[in-house]
Amino acid sequence: MYFDAKEFGKRLHDVRTSRGITQEELAVRLGLASKQHVSHMENGERSCSIDLLIELSCILHVSTDYLLMGSEPSKEEVKNDLLSIISELSTIAKKI
Repeated sequence: MYFDAKEFGKRLHDVRTSRGITQEELAVRLGLASKQHVSHMENGERSCSIDLLIELSCILHVSTDYLLMGSEPSKEEVKNDLLSIISELSTIAKKI
């Protein structure tokens, strides 16, 4: 199993567009000077740092594993994440 920059770029593009985020908006949220960096990553012409990968993951709400290799989280992982979020929201609601 090897990293494929073109596939990474395709996944990045697909997730970004499915979230309704433009390249320019993503560049701003990542603190990049221009949308060109995002464009180059999506075209497989440029990689990103680990820090930028983590930021992409957080902004786009996907795992780094998915962006890098295309692996999806298991249903059990998704279930656990949702239960954790529900618990956190319940705690917040009780404080209001």
